[in-house]
Amino acid sequence: MALERRDFIKTTTTGLAFGLVKPGMAYLRTSPGAASGEFEGGTGSLRLEGQLKAGVLKLEARDFVNGKDQALIIQGELNSINLYCAMFNYNEDVTIFSVLRDHGHSTTLVLSNTDDLKVGRLVVWNDATAPETFGIDKEKLIDKGIKSSILDGRGDALDLLGKRRPPDFTPQELEAVFGSSAALLEFMRGRKSTHHPAPSEKLKVWACELLSGVPGSLFTLFWEAY
Repeated sequence: MALERRDFIKTTTTGLAFGLVKPGMAYLRTSPGAASGEFEGGTGSLRLEGQLKAGVLKLEARDFVNGKDQALIIQGELNSINLYCAMFNYNEDVTIFSVLRDHGHSTTLVLSNTDDLKVGRLVVWNDATAPETFGIDKEKLIDKGIKSSILDGRGDALDLLGKRRPPDFTPQELEAVFGSSAALLEFMRGRKSTHHPAPSEKLKVWACELLSGVPGSLFTLFWEAY
């Protein structure tokens, strides 16, 4: 498996420089037929810092891309609160596994498509609670928000927070502060989403909209445009 590796980038917001670490090849042969291996460091990496209403947000992000699959890890700090958001995206949003964590508590989500192109599936659980499964009307999600999109009248049962207590910020505020960062655009290969999908694209961006709206989510900055 060959992961795409991009040099660490130099951010204009913090003036911090990143270098590509390459320890070189390290082989081990202790007996005939023994395995040999190579370790090499480096991946797409970004650091940003910006002033939100709640305080200064510092974040670091790293991604790994292999064909249509992507893994993204984001760590942030705001008012001494540590934020963690991680996502594995299989085959360009066909299935997404995501974890958000703060104050030692987590929310885990799995998003996937169904046989109905207009309906998505969401599985969510907080900490070690039993998972709950919800049907999502994708068009209502884009037009009216997460709660209104839950099928079968189960909107009130959806809990995307649990025991987490993330700082107060919105996807719109994140976009306003960080969205035009040259470093972010380079990290996203110039394909960062504007979160204003055309009507014909609404069914494709439902996962982006849902994960961006979870309290404490930093994902809104890192979704590729369609």
